[in-house]
Amino acid sequence: MLKIRVPRFVPLYPVLGLLGACAQALSTTPDYCSSLYCSGELLHRVQLARIFPDSKSFVDLRLVRAENETLADFSKLMQETKHNPSREQLARFVDQHFLDGNELDEWLPPDFDPNPPILDQIRDPKLKQFAKNVIGIWAKLGRKMKPEVTQHPDRYSLIPVPNGFIVPGGRFKELYYWDSFWVVRGLLISNMTQTAKGMIENLLHLVDKLGYIPNGSRIYYLGRSQPPLLTAMVASYFAATGDLAWLEQHVPTVEKELQYWLDKKKVTVEVKGRNYMLLRYLSDRKSEGPRPESYYEDYTSARVLPNDTTREDFYMEIKSAAESGWDFSSRWFVTAADEVVGNLTDVRATRILPVDLNAIFAGALELAGDFRNRLKNRREAQKWWSLAKYWRSAIENVMWDPIDGVWYDYDIEARAPRRHFYPSCATPLWTGAIEPYDAPKYAAKFVEYLLSSGALDFPGGVPASILHSGEQWDYPNAWPPLQSILIGGLENSGYEEATRLARELAQLWIRANYIGFSQWKKLFEKYSAVQPGHQGGGGEYGVQDGFGWTNGVALELLQRYGKEMTLDNIATPTLPDVYQVK
Repeated sequence: MLKIRVPRFVPLYPVLGLLGACAQALSTTPDYCSSLYCSGELLHRVQLARIFPDSKSFVDLRLVRAENETLADFSKLMQETKHNPSREQLARFVDQHFLDGNELDEWLPPDFDPNPPILDQIRDPKLKQFAKNVIGIWAKLGRKMKPEVTQHPDRYSLIPVPNGFIVPGGRFKELYYWDSFWVVRGLLISNMTQTAKGMIENLLHLVDKLGYIPNGSRIYYLGRSQPPLLTAMVASYFAATGDLAWLEQHVPTVEKELQYWLDKKKVTVEVKGRNYMLLRYLSDRKSEGPRPESYYEDYTSARVLPNDTTREDFYMEIKSAAESGWDFSSRWFVTAADEVVGNLTDVRATRILPVDLNAIFAGALELAGDFRNRLKNRREAQKWWSLAKYWRSAIENVMWDPIDGVWYDYDIEARAPRRHFYPSCATPLWTGAIEPYDAPKYAAKFVEYLLSSGALDFPGGVPASILHSGEQWDYPNAWPPLQSILIGGLENSGYEEATRLARELAQLWIRANYIGFSQWKKLFEKYSAVQPGHQGGGGEYGVQDGFGWTNGVALELLQRYGKEMTLDNIATPTLPDVYQVK
């Protein structure tokens, strides 16, 4: 991750005093959407009737008439059917009162360049053509808000944003928070600086309006965010442009988002007799019930729980896990008998302190200090730098295991590390959430851990875990952002063996992407770690193509390694029988 480094000595202020000094009033978050898109009898009936095979389809529709008129008509239907409408009656009601959302126009970004300078940095002709094809996908994923969304926002679940943007792809036809980080990086590499700027300003707009960035730009995502990468996006844009006036304009909003995480997500944990503050994922309790976009799935999963209280707890936990972006994974399962793999009703995300969340946040705090320093506001810079130093120390003392040589998530109720491999363990190296002079020392142990973990033994990329739970953020799926974090962390470490390993993993991943694109002319949201180039599986929906963050990570790796990487020097692995997918 890009950092703006300046030499300095940073005193560690008393943390409670610092938090008080940083405090800002957050704007009031609007009420949780409507009794139609987020909760209520109409949503419940339609989703359980399975009018649409994908729960997201219904909550993405737009209203024909005002919400109160729609609900009044639904009340009449319930009276006429004695509160027992058939599936056909519900389907007819939906046809009469809802239309395809159709909120976005296809949009060709004005700065789209099919032949940006990055192509000249790629040595292998086949990889150069592959990169050109990836860049061409941006033109297919551009979208711009239709004026009527802003004119009649109460008829849509989409939250309006001012600028055109790149969607991830497939069913994901709105902005998503952490996806945008890799999209923005890919756009900057593609010389599409204005489009990247517009995307970042959309996210800043959401912070100004809501006080934070929701999971995605739909009102049913209110109450949960995603990994706080906005500060890093701003740093990437500033590094590419040096636009100091733009930075000065938006730094208060960046700080407002950081304050949201401090206010809403921090928790204190005692380790070896000392207290440390760190962050966890935690959805807002005011957002009750199943996730609207996965209503049927959540409601069905909760049926096995004994009462309404435990079901509501489950809904909060599932939304908190969704806030991580890892929806879903054994990473969030805590089982009664401490089995290795559980299921969705075992999700306990709120009791787990995640390595990646805290490392991303530590990096963001450091960047906030760097921003203030560039603006010659040394006093404010010291505040953020001091808090960043505190966060790095907390990560080291709570999450670093010097015996295993890795950072583990921490269970605050069990008061113990969660000793399973996930690529997120590399995030402290990726974001610089360790003291720079210590990075090679940590990396040396970390490389030993990786080599002994078994996670590097797959020909299609590093899997999200080596646990087979059936969830999509577990084995055998390999995800683009996790490759970026792991490879970037190893590369950033300054340790020779780690940088060598980073190059090997980058070659493996680009080869898998190339194989898949050659066969299907698509880039996928996730891949199989055991069959190079094949799409992944599992989870609540089919594999999506497009795909924003896949494009961005491929371009990031080709920019970094393209001068030396060739398809010829990437060996074709022979899969042992145990890894063959039938």
